[in-house]
Amino acid sequence: MPKSETKMSCDLPRYRWRKPLFENILDKSVYGYVRYILENRQLSESHIERFLSISIDNFDPKFENDRVERAIHIFKNMINADEPIGIFGDYDADGVTSVAILCSFLSYLGKKFIFKLPTRDEGYGIRVEVLEFFKDMGINNIVVLDSGSNSREVWQTARKMGLNLLYLDHHEILCDLEKDLNLINPHLWNGDLLCSAGVIFRFLMLLDIFKNCCEIFPTLLELATIGTVGDSIELLGDSRIIVKLGLNQLKNSTIPGIVNFFNIKMPYISIEDLMFYLVPLINSAGRVGKPDLALSFLLEKNFHKSIEKCNLLESLNQKRKSIQSQFFSICMSILNESLYSPHVHFMRLDNCPKGIIGPLASRLACSYKKPFFLCSGEQLLYGSGRSPGNDIDLIELYNQIKSEYPAINEHFVNFGGHQGAVGFTIKKDAFPEIKKRFERFRIRESIPFLNIDIIFDGFSIDDNFFRALKAMTPFGFGNQKVLVCTKGIAFNNLESSIDYSEVVVFRHYNNIRWIIKNNRQILKDLLNAKFDVVWEAKVKNDGIDFEFLDAKVVFLECC
Repeated sequence: MPKSETKMSCDLPRYRWRKPLFENILDKSVYGYVRYILENRQLSESHIERFLSISIDNFDPKFENDRVERAIHIFKNMINADEPIGIFGDYDADGVTSVAILCSFLSYLGKKFIFKLPTRDEGYGIRVEVLEFFKDMGINNIVVLDSGSNSREVWQTARKMGLNLLYLDHHEILCDLEKDLNLINPHLWNGDLLCSAGVIFRFLMLLDIFKNCCEIFPTLLELATIGTVGDSIELLGDSRIIVKLGLNQLKNSTIPGIVNFFNIKMPYISIEDLMFYLVPLINSAGRVGKPDLALSFLLEKNFHKSIEKCNLLESLNQKRKSIQSQFFSICMSILNESLYSPHVHFMRLDNCPKGIIGPLASRLACSYKKPFFLCSGEQLLYGSGRSPGNDIDLIELYNQIKSEYPAINEHFVNFGGHQGAVGFTIKKDAFPEIKKRFERFRIRESIPFLNIDIIFDGFSIDDNFFRALKAMTPFGFGNQKVLVCTKGIAFNNLESSIDYSEVVVFRHYNNIRWIIKNNRQILKDLLNAKFDVVWEAKVKNDGIDFEFLDAKVVFLECC
């Protein structure tokens, strides 16, 4: 009987399927499986080798270049100078952990420093007012973290004021650089993608003195891991090495605040534990309070004081959630009343706190599966944009709109960020025109693809594959969860069971389950035919869940 494309009542399949480039796997060892999946994902040979060999010895050699060497010389002079070093960062998890890394390192050396973190009201990035703050305190040597790559006015003013600035950043460079600018940014040499915490971590490791700082290395690694996860950096290359090693180190954290937050010695800390619990806690200080509290929480050495600071952050995080929920309801009401549904949403909210705009835009983008740009303010509107995560690059989207309507660039006071998250400032009277241009933009719509990583006949899968999945952790942006296709599954021949809200259709062992989230119609339809099925592998501390994503009929059952 030929294969049937008959659609079921629950509209399966829901996606288009893209098969692996190479369907036959010859090496079924643990690393053979991993290599097969990575080759199908079209990673280069060097990326595959570094993916398989997690070690600080395998950091990207391109980071060691003449520009970095010059910056190291400048930083050594700062350390040896008879004055404190000024440190400026940002209010988010990456900015705070970047500053925490440098503060921890300088404290270990016994070097004095003064830090400054901006509040949301002051806005993102180094400003002339910050230079004046440090100058008034008699500080001439300043390290700027997580900003500065596009701060032309600050570069020029710092030179006029006689200040010595060193910038360590990772944001896209959107303007021409001055020849003698002391900027360390992996974009300058097409290096591995890093967050700013990763940049300062790698930079410090290149100092001659770092070899005498083994005692503090675990703390710096933990902080770099939190910053990387918090900034949703691609988990390949250096960032994967940092996070893989860091998650293992966090089980025995050297930071009292983190030990208190997770309450007990954790046998296993996952990337989800950081992403959904610790990072929001750190971010909450900058969103509805002052980021200094989050920095103090990370730097606190006293166990009991760290509990107090953890509790303060918890209360701020609850406040953030409450405010965010209120404004989410307002947004939903506005959107539900509108008869127009653009491909890109550009909205203004009255009286929305700056610290809430980003996560609110993210929640709306995920809910509507469209890019969302939100802003709020009075004469100047401060905003954030978020991608729904379906390969829509917000920087590229902005550039396309700008190419169609070049004048729009003049309406933005600033615009910058990453593929999935951007920040911007616009003038109030420019909002209607910007909204019109963004919401007129058409994104080519299509049925999304499932990029299948590997195909098996039924559930005939060996233990090496399960071990390979664990070897591929952590999963995240740039290292997506593995999609598995099992061919020719007859669900009516399987003995299913109920685990809470999930239907387990097959078990390899108690801790390796193939599950379907409760959906009565899908469950009913799956009993009436033979299917090829796509599952998403979710590796947990105590096992692996393969969650149902989609199915195609192979043979219909005859009555």
